[in-house]
Amino acid sequence: MIICCGENLIDMVPLEQSPGRPYGGFRLAPGGCPYTSAIAAARLGADVQFLGAMASDFLGDKLFGRLKDNGVGTDFLLRVNRPVLLAFVEKSPSGEARYAFYSEGAADRSLMVADLPSSLPEEARFLLVGSISLVMEPEASAILALVDREHDKRLVSLDPNVRPSLIPDKDKYLKTFEALCASSAILKASDSDLEWLYGTADLWGVVSHILGLGVELVFLTKGERGSLAATKRYKVEVPAVQAEVVDTIGAGDTFHAAVLAALDINGVSSRVELAALGKTELEGLLYFASAAAAMDCAREGAEPPSLAELKAAYPDTLAVLKPQGGNHAHRHQALHLP
Repeated sequence: MIICCGENLIDMVPLEQSPGRPYGGFRLAPGGCPYTSAIAAARLGADVQFLGAMASDFLGDKLFGRLKDNGVGTDFLLRVNRPVLLAFVEKSPSGEARYAFYSEGAADRSLMVADLPSSLPEEARFLLVGSISLVMEPEASAILALVDREHDKRLVSLDPNVRPSLIPDKDKYLKTFEALCASSAILKASDSDLEWLYGTADLWGVVSHILGLGVELVFLTKGERGSLAATKRYKVEVPAVQAEVVDTIGAGDTFHAAVLAALDINGVSSRVELAALGKTELEGLLYFASAAAAMDCAREGAEPPSLAELKAAYPDTLAVLKPQGGNHAHRHQALHLP
């Protein structure tokens, strides 16, 4: 099981000007880094729960309904009488997105330490955290407390998904990030995340530094230049999976989710097993995740593929999945996986 913790929001995706829409406009789309990752992982066959706070108004109902429709568990979701966080999106000609957040008093950032469940299910192997929920209080303190409590019991997977406009003190944020790395088994980041954090384009040097902080496995996405993975034993790179890019909204979240879904389906549950992954397995994880992210890029907004869609478009990516006993075997059989 994967438990995704943090923000859920409404992306205000721009609509182009037209004769009937002379000033443009926006389309409402459910989003947020851990929220999108939860849906992506569930669509790829993993058992997923979402942990956080969510608005109880009609926009919150849309967010909640999308989780339920995609099979994401809501046992650890708190509905509160606060507004939804809004993220206005601006897309560049190449499809890259940047954001303006309206988060004061928002529902998802209201999560407090007292709201955390007293325990998590034994079958929960992965705890996914990151993005803007790590800089918005009191939610940030709640998630940090959860990581501190749980990191010895399950595998924490961190995605900083840096949004500089929300970070008033870069040095303080870097200290928090490195402290989280010390408690995390997996880091997923983009090249732009690490370049902003460390002020250098020497990505392999930064990856080595992060592995030295205590992370067992690093995944780094580099857009059209592909992706890389590293443990203390191996470093591998794969080229980008080609796609017609509509936009990049949700691509990184889908990549992260795909990695965790594959590891969860394969029964990986310890740091020792992460550290033991070989080059072929790392390349398989990168290809699987890259293909899922490419399919998201070919669609408007955060719209991750299902496992059946991924198999139809990139059948060889599923070679990384190893049939397991129990529930995962039934999932594979139902989807007619190899």
